[in-house]
Amino acid sequence: MPIFKSSRKIQTFGSSLAITLPSMFVKVNEIEKGSVINLFYGLEGVMVVSRMEDPEEVLRCLNDIIRKLGEKSGDKRLEGNSDNV
Repeated sequence: MPIFKSSRKIQTFGSSLAITLPSMFVKVNEIEKGSVINLFYGLEGVMVVSRMEDPEEVLRCLNDIIRKLGEKSGDKRLEGNSDNV
């Protein structure tokens, strides 16, 4: 599974702030108006958007993304560390 990076501008939506979802993510995950997605976030500035319901599957995919980011950055601590990140 390849990983993608995308930048988004924060927009105003009424009295709220909003971001758009990348069109490829929307198409691949069959997201449409009224779809429900899951957000996981901490207060340190990282947020994960997921269409998956199973926390184990989300964790498996996050570990895969972390491993691939390690490969791209050359960070040996993250490469091959898919089981306990």
